[in-house]
Amino acid sequence: MKSQFKKNRRNLIKILASLGLFSIFPIRTEGFNYMEDCITTSDIEGPYYIGNSPNVSILNPPEITSNLLFITGTVYANDCITPIPNAVVDVWHANKGEYDQATNSYLNSNYDDNYANPPYYRAEIYTDNNGNYAYQTIVPGKYPLIPGGNEYRPSHIHCKSSYQNDNALTTQIYFENDTSIPTDTWASNPNSANRIIPLELDQDNNYNGVFDITLNVSPSEIENSFTINENRLIQAIYPNPINKNTNIYLKKTEQKISIELCNVSGQLISKKEDVRNCTISIHELTKSKLKKGIYIIKLSNSQGMTDSKRIIIP
Repeated sequence: MKSQFKKNRRNLIKILASLGLFSIFPIRTEGFNYMEDCITTSDIEGPYYIGNSPNVSILNPPEITSNLLFITGTVYANDCITPIPNAVVDVWHANKGEYDQATNSYLNSNYDDNYANPPYYRAEIYTDNNGNYAYQTIVPGKYPLIPGGNEYRPSHIHCKSSYQNDNALTTQIYFENDTSIPTDTWASNPNSANRIIPLELDQDNNYNGVFDITLNVSPSEIENSFTINENRLIQAIYPNPINKNTNIYLKKTEQKISIELCNVSGQLISKKEDVRNCTISIHELTKSKLKKGIYIIKLSNSQGMTDSKRIIIP
């Protein structure tokens, strides 16, 4: 109950901030800072972190071509809505219960695609101009909490994020319905609730997940920072995960806007053209009840400007 309240509170922060309504609807609670609450919570680093991982987006060996895992997300500043370009998302995880250890020769060399034995299941990824990142890997394997023991750590991905080598955040991502979560000290911690993400199985039997990261970085610290209202067609989608009251809040424009609803594989489900309203009900797009999972809202206008946002149907 508490974790759901915190999740709803984060969504409220995003919608009010994106619409510039903090001055109209001030948020106050004794002894609590709401802006700090939206920052992604930390978790243990563990003993297997190795720096200087390759800057790649595919973590798995080339011989693995099926049952893949695709993670996408956006890194935000501490206002919860300003994306951070050129942030570092450093990830690493186990394969079949073991971590791939980089060799000393790798650590002392410059990585390139022709390197004979690159380390797998670890990478340093940089966000694009809109703060987005993505990588391909496999669902991590579990391993005993104590060698030879009967209790296993849940499947998880380690993540160390930072901007300009400052305000580093180390955390872990877990996955819904993992039976090892309740018995794991770290995954069962209430602070981990918003880092336990659902996975959607697509038509190719690959898994897809979304993990957004909020760092304790002020928007004013971001080089070449821009105003979201000037650069994004989608101001906000709230609530998300969606319900019958969810709306899509759009940038004010005289241009005709086209809105598409697609599944996680990019297949078109429905489309609405010549949109001029600044607020669109999500039900105007869904038309019929959809299966739970991750979907994509795509927008474009007559000037060629495009935008997209992931939504979750619980």
